[in-house]
Amino acid sequence: MTNEKIRVGKIVKGFGIKGEVKVKIFTDFPEKRFKSKKILYIERETGFLDVVIESVRYHQEHALIKFVGYPDLTSVEPFAQSDVYVDRSSIDTKETVYYFQLMNMEVIDENDKVIGIVSDVMETAAHAVLRIKTEGKDILIPYVDAFILDVNDKKNQIKIKWMEGL
Repeated sequence: MTNEKIRVGKIVKGFGIKGEVKVKIFTDFPEKRFKSKKILYIERETGFLDVVIESVRYHQEHALIKFVGYPDLTSVEPFAQSDVYVDRSSIDTKETVYYFQLMNMEVIDENDKVIGIVSDVMETAAHAVLRIKTEGKDILIPYVDAFILDVNDKKNQIKIKWMEGL
Protein backbone atom coordinates (compact mmCIF):
# COMPACT_ATOMS: atom_id res chain seq x y z
CA MET A 1 0.00 0.00 0.00
CA THR A 2 1.42 3.34 -1.05
CA ASN A 3 1.52 6.53 0.98
CA GLU A 4 1.52 8.65 -2.17
CA LYS A 5 -0.45 11.87 -1.87
CA ILE A 6 -2.55 13.44 -4.61
CA ARG A 7 -3.11 17.22 -4.59
CA VAL A 8 -6.81 18.14 -4.56
CA GLY A 9 -6.71 21.80 -3.59
CA LYS A 10 -4.89 24.80 -2.20
CA ILE A 11 -5.86 26.73 0.91
CA VAL A 12 -6.15 30.33 -0.20
CA LYS A 13 -6.71 31.82 3.26
CA GLY A 14 -8.74 31.58 6.41
CA PHE A 15 -12.42 32.47 5.99
CA GLY A 16 -14.53 34.04 8.71
CA ILE A 17 -13.96 33.84 12.45
CA LYS A 18 -15.05 30.22 13.03
CA GLY A 19 -11.93 28.55 11.64
CA GLU A 20 -12.95 27.77 8.07
CA VAL A 21 -10.43 27.82 5.24
CA LYS A 22 -11.12 28.84 1.66
CA VAL A 23 -9.83 26.08 -0.66
CA LYS A 24 -9.23 26.44 -4.40
CA ILE A 25 -10.46 23.12 -5.83
CA PHE A 26 -8.12 21.04 -8.04
CA THR A 27 -10.30 17.93 -8.27
CA ASP A 28 -13.18 17.06 -10.56
CA PHE A 29 -14.90 15.35 -7.63
CA PRO A 30 -14.99 17.81 -4.73
CA GLU A 31 -18.07 16.12 -3.25
CA LYS A 32 -16.02 12.90 -2.89
CA ARG A 33 -12.76 14.48 -1.67
CA PHE A 34 -14.23 17.06 0.72
CA LYS A 35 -16.68 15.30 3.02
CA SER A 36 -17.27 15.42 6.73
CA LYS A 37 -14.97 12.98 8.61
CA LYS A 38 -12.59 12.57 5.62
CA ILE A 39 -8.86 13.02 6.22
CA LEU A 40 -6.94 15.64 4.27
CA TYR A 41 -3.20 16.25 4.34
CA ILE A 42 -1.90 19.81 4.48
CA GLU A 43 1.62 20.23 3.12
CA ARG A 44 3.89 21.94 5.64
CA GLU A 45 7.64 22.58 5.56
CA THR A 46 8.14 19.67 7.96
CA GLY A 47 5.94 17.21 6.06
CA PHE A 48 2.22 16.53 5.94
CA LEU A 49 -0.24 17.47 8.68
CA ASP A 50 -3.31 15.26 8.67
CA VAL A 51 -6.60 16.97 9.49
CA VAL A 52 -10.17 15.70 9.70
CA ILE A 53 -12.94 17.60 7.95
CA GLU A 54 -15.66 18.76 10.31
CA SER A 55 -17.85 20.51 7.72
CA VAL A 56 -17.83 21.67 4.10
CA ARG A 57 -19.81 24.22 2.15
CA TYR A 58 -19.22 25.85 -1.20
CA HIS A 59 -18.87 29.54 -2.02
CA GLN A 60 -17.97 31.08 -5.40
CA GLU A 61 -16.22 28.01 -6.85
CA HIS A 62 -14.26 27.38 -3.64
CA ALA A 63 -14.77 24.92 -0.81
CA LEU A 64 -15.07 26.39 2.67
CA ILE A 65 -13.78 23.70 5.00
CA LYS A 66 -13.70 23.53 8.78
CA PHE A 67 -11.30 21.08 10.43
CA VAL A 68 -11.84 19.23 13.70
CA GLY A 69 -9.77 20.87 16.46
CA TYR A 70 -9.29 24.22 14.71
CA PRO A 71 -11.90 26.46 16.34
CA ASP A 72 -11.05 29.91 15.01
CA LEU A 73 -9.37 31.98 12.32
CA THR A 74 -6.12 32.28 14.29
CA SER A 75 -5.72 28.50 14.40
CA VAL A 76 -5.99 28.10 10.59
CA GLU A 77 -4.13 31.23 9.44
CA PRO A 78 -0.78 29.32 9.23
CA PHE A 79 -2.32 27.08 6.55
CA ALA A 80 -2.73 29.93 4.03
CA GLN A 81 -1.19 29.11 0.63
CA SER A 82 -0.68 25.43 1.58
CA ASP A 83 -1.53 22.61 -0.82
CA VAL A 84 -4.11 20.06 0.32
CA TYR A 85 -3.83 16.35 -0.51
CA VAL A 86 -5.64 13.05 -0.15
CA ASP A 87 -4.01 9.66 0.11
CA ARG A 88 -3.87 7.96 -3.30
CA SER A 89 -5.31 4.76 -1.80
CA SER A 90 -8.55 6.64 -1.03
CA ILE A 91 -9.21 7.25 -4.74
CA ASP A 92 -11.20 4.66 -6.67
CA THR A 93 -9.45 4.29 -10.01
CA LYS A 94 -11.39 1.36 -11.45
CA GLU A 95 -13.64 3.23 -13.89
CA THR A 96 -11.96 6.59 -14.38
CA VAL A 97 -8.49 7.53 -15.52
CA TYR A 98 -7.01 10.31 -13.42
CA TYR A 99 -4.26 12.58 -14.68
CA PHE A 100 -1.84 11.42 -12.00
CA GLN A 101 -2.18 7.87 -13.40
CA LEU A 102 -0.94 9.03 -16.81
CA MET A 103 2.39 10.25 -15.45
CA ASN A 104 5.36 8.13 -16.57
CA MET A 105 3.21 6.00 -18.88
CA GLU A 106 4.84 4.81 -22.08
CA VAL A 107 3.29 6.32 -25.22
CA ILE A 108 3.06 4.20 -28.36
CA ASP A 109 1.54 4.78 -31.79
CA GLU A 110 -1.07 2.59 -33.50
CA ASN A 111 1.78 0.39 -34.84
CA ASP A 112 3.14 -0.16 -31.30
CA LYS A 113 6.19 2.03 -31.98
CA VAL A 114 7.41 3.67 -28.75
CA ILE A 115 7.19 7.45 -28.91
CA GLY A 116 8.19 8.40 -25.37
CA ILE A 117 7.08 8.79 -21.76
CA VAL A 118 4.43 11.12 -20.29
CA SER A 119 6.36 13.72 -18.27
CA ASP A 120 3.51 16.13 -17.52
CA VAL A 121 -0.25 16.55 -17.84
CA MET A 122 -1.21 20.16 -18.42
CA GLU A 123 -4.74 21.43 -17.97
CA THR A 124 -5.89 23.96 -20.57
CA ALA A 125 -9.22 25.72 -20.94
CA ALA A 126 -10.30 23.26 -23.63
CA HIS A 127 -8.77 19.94 -22.52
CA ALA A 128 -5.73 18.31 -20.98
CA VAL A 129 -2.47 18.08 -22.93
CA LEU A 130 0.15 15.36 -22.44
CA ARG A 131 3.81 16.36 -22.54
CA ILE A 132 5.71 13.41 -24.00
CA LYS A 133 9.46 13.21 -23.40
CA THR A 134 11.11 11.69 -26.47
CA GLU A 135 14.75 11.11 -27.34
CA GLY A 136 14.96 14.32 -29.35
CA LYS A 137 12.47 16.75 -27.85
CA ASP A 138 9.24 17.04 -25.93
CA ILE A 139 6.01 16.82 -27.89
CA LEU A 140 2.51 17.83 -26.86
CA ILE A 141 -0.51 15.58 -27.48
CA PRO A 142 -4.07 16.74 -26.74
CA TYR A 143 -5.77 14.28 -24.39
CA VAL A 144 -8.87 13.95 -26.58
CA ASP A 145 -10.51 11.00 -28.37
CA ALA A 146 -9.14 12.07 -31.77
CA PHE A 147 -5.60 11.28 -30.51
CA ILE A 148 -5.99 8.84 -27.61
CA LEU A 149 -6.86 5.35 -28.81
CA ASP A 150 -6.37 3.45 -25.54
CA VAL A 151 -5.10 3.87 -22.00
CA ASN A 152 -3.91 0.55 -20.59
CA ASP A 153 -3.00 0.92 -16.92
CA LYS A 154 -2.04 -2.78 -16.69
CA LYS A 155 0.68 -2.30 -19.33
CA ASN A 156 1.35 1.31 -18.24
CA GLN A 157 0.82 2.41 -21.85
CA ILE A 158 -1.11 4.98 -23.82
CA LYS A 159 -1.76 4.22 -27.48
CA ILE A 160 -2.18 7.30 -29.63
CA LYS A 161 -3.11 8.04 -33.22
CA TRP A 162 -0.03 9.63 -34.72
CA MET A 163 -0.69 12.60 -37.00
CA GLU A 164 1.78 14.55 -39.09
CA GLY A 165 2.90 17.71 -37.37
CA LEU A 166 3.01 16.28 -33.82
